[in-house]
Amino acid sequence: MKRWRAWLKAHVSQTPYPTPECGSVPHFDPTPRVILFDVYGTLLAARHGDLEDQVRRRLAQESFVKTALFFGYSEEVGNTWAENFYQAIAKEHEHGRSLGISRPEVLVEHIWKTLLENVADPPDPPPHPMDVAMYRELVANPVSPFEGAVETLRTLHGQGFLLGLASNAQFYTRPILEYALGTPLHAVFDERWTFFSYELGFAKPDPHFFRLIATRARRFGLDPEVVLMVGNDPVNDMEAAQIHGLQTVLFMPGVTAHLQDFPWNGPRTMRFDALVQALGKE
Repeated sequence: MKRWRAWLKAHVSQTPYPTPECGSVPHFDPTPRVILFDVYGTLLAARHGDLEDQVRRRLAQESFVKTALFFGYSEEVGNTWAENFYQAIAKEHEHGRSLGISRPEVLVEHIWKTLLENVADPPDPPPHPMDVAMYRELVANPVSPFEGAVETLRTLHGQGFLLGLASNAQFYTRPILEYALGTPLHAVFDERWTFFSYELGFAKPDPHFFRLIATRARRFGLDPEVVLMVGNDPVNDMEAAQIHGLQTVLFMPGVTAHLQDFPWNGPRTMRFDALVQALGKE
C-alpha cells in the first residue's frame, strides 16, 4: 500500500547496524540444506524486539498516544489504548493456554479492531485496524538490518541453500522486513520454509512450532538435522529447535558484555560473514 510505503520510509532504516569486527566460525555437521532465520534481533536490529517482548515489558507506551493523534483521536484515547492493548493480548494468551497451547499467538489487527470499536467518538471515516497496527509498530519499534544480512542472504541463496524464516511475528513483519532488506521476501526466501507465529496461532518456543518444521522436513524427504536455525535467543530459537533435531547457531550481532554469559554451550557467532564461512562456500 502506498501509505505504508511512506511510513516505512520514515521509520525503517536500510542503513546496516554494525556488528563486531571479529566473530567465531561455528562448525556444522552435516552441512545444512535449509537455513531458517529469526527476524527480530537476528536479521533486524530492533529497539524492542517482537510483540511478545513489548507485551512482557509493557514497552513503548508513548507510541499509542502518537498513533492516536496521527489518526485524529485524542491523547486520552491513546493513553487508554496503552493500557487496554496489553490487557487484551494477555486475555487472549490466557484463553489460548486454557486450551492447552503453551505459547499462543494473537492477531494484532484483531486486537486493534476491538480497541477501535470501543472508542466513543471516532473520526469519520475511522482508520483500518491494520493501518493503526502498522503505524504504531513503526513508531514504537524502529528497525534496521544488521551489517552483512543482505549480502549473506543473497550469497547463500545463490549457492543453492534453501532459505526460510522462523519467527514470532505479525502481519507487518513481512513489509517491514522487505523494506529493511531492500528486496521482496520471495526473491531470497522459500515460502514453504517460512513460519510466522501469527499464521500458525502459536509462537516460539511452543513445542508445536519446531515440530511443524521437523515434520515439514520429513515430508520433503529431509532429516531435520539438515535444517539449521539461526537465531538470537537461547531458549526460543536454540533449545526449542534442538529438541526436534534441528541444528542451531546462536547469532549475537548486537553482542554486549552480558550476552557473553548466555546459557548456551552450542555454536554461536557474531557476524554474518562468519556464518557464510562456516558453510564452506565463501
